[in-house]
Amino acid sequence: MRPAPRVLGLLVAALLLGALPVPPGPPSSPSLRGLLPYPPAKREALVARHLANKASLHLLFGEKAARAYDRLLRLELANQQSGKRSAFATAEEALEAAHRFLLAIGQAVRKAPVNLEGLPMAPRHVLPHAREIRAAAHALGLPPGVLAAIVDNEQHGGDKALGLSRGVREVADGVALTLGEAPFSRTLGLAQMSWEDALKQEARLRRFGAWDPLRPFPHTEAEARRALLDPYLNLLFTASRLRGYFNALLSLPPEDTRPLEDPWLYYLGPAWHNYPLRAQNLETWDDSFNGFFKGLLYQAVLEGYWTLQGRRLLPLKPLGPGSLEAPSPPVPHLFP
Repeated sequence: MRPAPRVLGLLVAALLLGALPVPPGPPSSPSLRGLLPYPPAKREALVARHLANKASLHLLFGEKAARAYDRLLRLELANQQSGKRSAFATAEEALEAAHRFLLAIGQAVRKAPVNLEGLPMAPRHVLPHAREIRAAAHALGLPPGVLAAIVDNEQHGGDKALGLSRGVREVADGVALTLGEAPFSRTLGLAQMSWEDALKQEARLRRFGAWDPLRPFPHTEAEARRALLDPYLNLLFTASRLRGYFNALLSLPPEDTRPLEDPWLYYLGPAWHNYPLRAQNLETWDDSFNGFFKGLLYQAVLEGYWTLQGRRLLPLKPLGPGSLEAPSPPVPHLFP
């Protein structure tokens, strides 16, 4: 017997409400070969390399991640051809960078030692805060790798300047806390979160149940700056602002608190956090391009236990009662 139309309608509505939101599909783009203005032999070699990268990521993270990589590479190549800001000058450089990251991602997924040599990463700033990253991301329904990639981008930027930029920010932060005002820096802490944006996160954090209702929320610049010096609060405010971006980009209402899982978020998160105007203009640059792969890599890394030795990540097997396979760390629940 066929169900009544009313019953069918209720079933469809239930399925739609329970489905995880996904980013809108990319606009139509030229063929891959159309984005590679090279002699035929070289063009086909580049296409083959791209397809090999895509196949590798498909095996490691699934079809959606492979499609996200394809989308990112086409965006990068289109920017190279149009004269927009791009992460690399040539297709060869972009494909080589992707390949190096994919080698490391494969090692992390297999729980093998991960060789980070030559990768623009700063894991020494990320791994000590793995627990806080996972907790803050979980509180706002985000993949932890997205938040970890943001931290890596921001801290790696400070390392590139031999600590100068971070040093200037830290001095400015200290002066600001003393004087109660901000003479220089407007962003601070682990993810370089804006104190002005931090003050705007109260409603969202309470909506997600991520803020202790008994704890006063910061309402002044000095209070916000002081809160952002706490690694977990810095990450929590960052995740909250990011969730606001994502809900807007996905055309979701502010009240939507469903977990977000689409792999394209590994690109959107670092890009929109680092430079929203560039992201809105569909530009690509090093932090946005690399951020996608960093997010995937950290997503795998944060599911296990690792130690850093030089430029290598080594997997750890915590002692357990008769367990041969190291379990994933439990998702921590932290209240600010």
